[in-house]
Amino acid sequence: MWKPHARLLAPDFRVTACDLPGHGALAGSRFTLDGAVAQVRAALQEAATATGRPVVLAGMSLGGFAALATTAAHPELVAGLLVNNSTAQPRGVAARLYRNAGRLMRWAGEERSARLNAALFRKLLPKESAEAVLAGGLSMRGFSEAVDELPRHDFIAMARRCTVPLQIVNCRGDRLLTADERAFLEAAHSAGSTAELTHVKGTHILALTDPEGFTRILRSGYDRLTGGAAKA
Repeated sequence: MWKPHARLLAPDFRVTACDLPGHGALAGSRFTLDGAVAQVRAALQEAATATGRPVVLAGMSLGGFAALATTAAHPELVAGLLVNNSTAQPRGVAARLYRNAGRLMRWAGEERSARLNAALFRKLLPKESAEAVLAGGLSMRGFSEAVDELPRHDFIAMARRCTVPLQIVNCRGDRLLTADERAFLEAAHSAGSTAELTHVKGTHILALTDPEGFTRILRSGYDRLTGGAAKA
């Protein structure tokens, strides 16, 4: 899904996009948050070794939760963190909605759910975004595992261990996964993070519906987090 953004950033940045368990090249493995953190940690270490520079980490939705968990566990690997639409403690109505969606996908079956989602992506997304998502593969099982796993963890507590600069970028059209944004912001402040909250137009999948606009968000977020230092 990050191919359009990597292309747009390539002239100025070295970009690494890693798959999480249950997704992409790792679709055959079960999603757990610990497994996701291990994948992100490995990507951070590789990028730091390759560039010799501190690494800024960004993630949206599930990737944002994984990025926050990794930063809380390994702050020494992260120069700054940007999360998009990943500031809701998975509980209550939001958790029930996503769990029900996961159950519906299991009921429909992997093949049928993937086919329906592929048709939806082709209809809603720009061609490059749709092709990037579909090339990575759609794993309905991975989605179901993720929505079962996330409510077992306290992400606001993780924000209290986020000591690095944090940029929270939330879309005004996403009420579910931004519901606790103020609690996340205050938790990060309590850890000493220079955390900021920014609102932008768009829905939960802004990164897919407007890759050029989201790339501008990544660029400006990077500059805020690092002061425009060398890019990695």
